[in-house]
Amino acid sequence: MDAEALLSSCYLKVIGCVLAVIVLVGIAIGVIWRIRKSRQEKKHKDYPKDTVVLHQIGRAKYAPSLSPFPLKLETYLRMAEIPYINEHSMEMSSKGKTPWMTYNGLDIADSEFCIGYLTEKLGTDMSKNLTPEEKAIAHAFQKMTEESLYWTMCYIALAGDLTSVRSIMPYTGFKLWFVPLALSSVIRKQLWGQGVGRHTREEVEHIGEGDVKALSVYLGEKRFFMGDEACTVDCALCWYAGSNGLEHARLTT
Repeated sequence: MDAEALLSSCYLKVIGCVLAVIVLVGIAIGVIWRIRKSRQEKKHKDYPKDTVVLHQIGRAKYAPSLSPFPLKLETYLRMAEIPYINEHSMEMSSKGKTPWMTYNGLDIADSEFCIGYLTEKLGTDMSKNLTPEEKAIAHAFQKMTEESLYWTMCYIALAGDLTSVRSIMPYTGFKLWFVPLALSSVIRKQLWGQGVGRHTREEVEHIGEGDVKALSVYLGEKRFFMGDEACTVDCALCWYAGSNGLEHARLTT
């Protein structure tokens, strides 16, 4: 390739990169504008008194949520019979996470802190009948699931080929292409910082299989995870046993 052709090729590549950056910046500006507009509308919105406003991303294709944490909080609200309404948007909490909730004008971030606040405020402790030892066991299994199994499923679903995960997302067209790509980029960085992203796929599957086996052995033939009555830990685990968890598990095959 002569110098003129080489320069022409490099020029076209630079132009392509510039155009790609312009498109991505335009998309980012659009997302930021919609979030700010949503926040402005929220400030002027009157929510019903004593009703939880659950802020979460939209519904999934085959289940209430693609993420276990919105479903955890919504399941708790339903089981504790706490009045609530959904606000579906991409607006994040003050901690940059979703879900979060508004209760009588107070914004609370993180599903765990939302449940803790409502439990104390409304006296809706679903684990009150457990012994201290049982509460410790439930706590340990919940943390194993949310801090270990969750990340192995993120790795399997979003750290490799995105074809399968696109099949369970409720989007079409450009959004179906862009959202998994953007999400994958974010998750990969989180996985590396968390540690799971530093392993091979086979090693990650080994970790996940160990977690699932532990959950299965302890659940056994019981009606709920801790016995005959549902408690808070069931809210946290239901996503992993439901259709979304099964869809993510299918990605390992």
